[in-house]
Amino acid sequence: MAGLGRNCILCARKSLLFHRSVVSLTRLQIPPATEVVVTQVRGTKRWVRPYLQTLVNRINRENELLGPLPPQPRSSKINWNYESELHAFGPRLGEKLNLSTLRAAFTDRSYVEEEEERRRELDLPLEDVKLDMQDNSQLAEQGWQVTTNYVHSFLRAEFPLLPDEGIQAIHDYVTQEDMLVWIANHLGVKDLIRCSTFPIPPPVTKQVFLGVIGAVNHDQGLQRAETFVHDFVVAQLVGKDVNAMWDIPNPMGMLAEMLQKAGKGEPEPRVINQSGTNTVTPVYFVGVYSDKELLGEASGDTMPLAVEEAARVALANMFKTHEGRKPLALDTRLKTTAKLADKTNYLENQS
Repeated sequence: MAGLGRNCILCARKSLLFHRSVVSLTRLQIPPATEVVVTQVRGTKRWVRPYLQTLVNRINRENELLGPLPPQPRSSKINWNYESELHAFGPRLGEKLNLSTLRAAFTDRSYVEEEEERRRELDLPLEDVKLDMQDNSQLAEQGWQVTTNYVHSFLRAEFPLLPDEGIQAIHDYVTQEDMLVWIANHLGVKDLIRCSTFPIPPPVTKQVFLGVIGAVNHDQGLQRAETFVHDFVVAQLVGKDVNAMWDIPNPMGMLAEMLQKAGKGEPEPRVINQSGTNTVTPVYFVGVYSDKELLGEASGDTMPLAVEEAARVALANMFKTHEGRKPLALDTRLKTTAKLADKTNYLENQS
């Protein structure tokens, strides 16, 4: 009982101290606020989220039943302005092009024929049926000539020891239809093409891209067009293995022919090392020698594959297209055909 009374006294003291502290706080003189700032926060109603979720669920169900909507051109949108987009295309790429030339570069022949057929169905006079509208056939031809000439000149300057077959193989890789269409789509060409069919066929996109190059050549000259090809087409070779672009059917025969022209002995493949010959995963290391000089070495699962790969490595070393070569000259000093020709002559004299 004595302990219980002592606990009661302690609880009474604590409550009294708390009461005194509260009274002292209430007696403090707190100055009133001089200015009251009220901030209004606009929130979202609770019904918005379930309503939007219901719409999304309904759209998903309709897509499952009817399938997705067919692709629509960008011109079908209500906020589309073709003239504004056409005017912004040149400055976006850093080119000063006339709108008439650029409009012709984006106009396919099928679009002109479709418009003439539509006018013919309206029973218009014959003089009104023919449109005074230029398509991109001539500009695309000019663009192809600029592209193929510059790519050949650039590759010849960069790989002076590579045969013409290798130069042509790399040229065909960088100027193939898929590559040019990929570049054109990333430059925003697809939305500006005027064609009778949609989606735009890849050949039409390629021709329009070449038409843009031809438009640069027409309005700004050959040097500027070559710079355009250098920046967007030749730059696709960065990080690529040029040896993989040229499929040599008989590398050992070509190596023997190249050594014979150079006045050296015939190539001799020799086994440098081998491992796991009695297992299902053997590895053979083969080196190709000529006049006791190691030309290249490689490995393979079988002996013929190792010999063929070693011959390819030897050819890459002879043509200076191996992985350890210096990077491509993509600086601004080598963007004209004349400078590329000078560099080619200099390298040929050095070799």
